[in-house]
Amino acid sequence: MSSLIVGSSLASGQKVLRKSQSSSEVDGLVTITETYAIRTEDAGSLEPDRNTSHSSFSTATIKYARMLVETTRVEPMDGGVSNLIVTYVGLDYASGLPPAYITVVGQPGVGVFGADASVVVKYINQDSLFDTLTGSTLNLAIGGSNLVLPTKRLMPATINGTAMPPNPRQREYRRNQVAQLANSGLSQYIPSGFLAGFGPSIEWLYAGYVQTGISFARRGSFNQVEEQFTEYFKGTDGFYTTDGIVDIRKVQGFTGGRNFTF
Repeated sequence: MSSLIVGSSLASGQKVLRKSQSSSEVDGLVTITETYAIRTEDAGSLEPDRNTSHSSFSTATIKYARMLVETTRVEPMDGGVSNLIVTYVGLDYASGLPPAYITVVGQPGVGVFGADASVVVKYINQDSLFDTLTGSTLNLAIGGSNLVLPTKRLMPATINGTAMPPNPRQREYRRNQVAQLANSGLSQYIPSGFLAGFGPSIEWLYAGYVQTGISFARRGSFNQVEEQFTEYFKGTDGFYTTDGIVDIRKVQGFTGGRNFTF
């Protein structure tokens, strides 16, 4: 192979495709590895830069516009010949995104109304770095006050066309605004509108599955994302056990006050 490549001499600046392999990850991202034979002295000029498109560099019959060079490697051999190994990453079709891949990871104590588990989803997108990190805000206007939900991202109904698991219970906010005082038999002695100036004495907020972790890597022109979603509950002290776990019996038994769904 040192002097002959596929029956002909290897010319200066020439690259001859010897082998092509491809693989796909669970989130649908595709990797293609092409091995070229080149003259060792041409390695500096032939080795492509990172993010060079497959369609502009590869000599394969089929070109992929959404595949970009991720890594390269040169392996010198005898006779002044080297293998140039080029790995591309992206998608081998023209448009659209692959479906998300969903798993569930058991974690003791994280369940509220659902199982003690977090939902983990792997997928790819083409959002900017800042859009990928942006959370969600949701506001409830209650009387003269404004309740702002956690700014972490709420789990969407679908990701890349894949339906996400539903919340074990609807998102809701419940409160009992000084209900004990209002129903204590003393209400006849309380001036009209007096209680409106007091905040709630008992309250809890359930936001369903909320993003509790994210990791991603830029692969070619795509973000490879892994997100974790876990049920979110925040309440006054009476709704927790001594070890900080939500006391479901107390939550389920709380019927007083108002209930706001969102």
